[in-house]
Amino acid sequence: MTPPLTMQTPSVPTTALAAAASLLAAATASAEHADALLIVNPEGRLTTGFYSFDSNQVLSTGQRVFEGEFDEFGIVDEPGFNALSPSGGGIPAGFSALPGNAAVTFTGKAFSIGGSAANLWHWDAAGPVDFQPVTAPTSLDIKRSVFTTNLDGSATDVPGLLIGTTNASGFLHQHVSFQVNDGDADPLAQTADEGFYLWSMELSVGSSLTAEPVYFVHGLGVDDEALHEQAIGFVESNVVPEPTAALALAGAGVALLARRRGQARA
Repeated sequence: MTPPLTMQTPSVPTTALAAAASLLAAATASAEHADALLIVNPEGRLTTGFYSFDSNQVLSTGQRVFEGEFDEFGIVDEPGFNALSPSGGGIPAGFSALPGNAAVTFTGKAFSIGGSAANLWHWDAAGPVDFQPVTAPTSLDIKRSVFTTNLDGSATDVPGLLIGTTNASGFLHQHVSFQVNDGDADPLAQTADEGFYLWSMELSVGSSLTAEPVYFVHGLGVDDEALHEQAIGFVESNVVPEPTAALALAGAGVALLARRRGQARA
């Protein structure tokens, strides 16, 4: 594939250009089955991006905000987590595959918004974007097999679980389940507040590679594209530090593209 292009436009502020690159990546990912990509950048650091299974190519690197929609039961398994092998092709020039036979894990991270800290946030989609820490009985379960990590809105990091293990060549394709837990013990009735839920994961590969935290903005019971984009824009502007690697896929006119949510995989 053609390696990502670096845009150098002195007249465009760095923050605006980086945000524009993020819009382009998400707009492209919306029309395709795109997972969260784990890859080692030219500096030898673990980074995240989008990988498309429809076009079999890396859509972006440096992507740190991912999005999705819970179903009526408050469950979703998107995005998945993907890593490429050297033999499969598609790794951008200068980047490299994950190490082979390495455990991919995460930590649920607490982070601050407006002076408060929490590991799970909620905005009710009314008025200006205003994420608030989630309170009991609502929480978020992150599940794989019989293992569960629970984010309860407290101001503490939470040990995660094994997402998967790369094969000998560094390849990985694994999904986990994200589920809003309303606390009523009835899996057939979802009574948690509708709106948008926000949480963060710090991804690690083996004992030596750890990426910058990534953020997930998922909607529950709100079918409104504009509101979802407002929530995502708020996170990108107020929570995530200024991106740099995302500039790799910036192109002319990208700021004119509307961001679209990622669709469920085929």
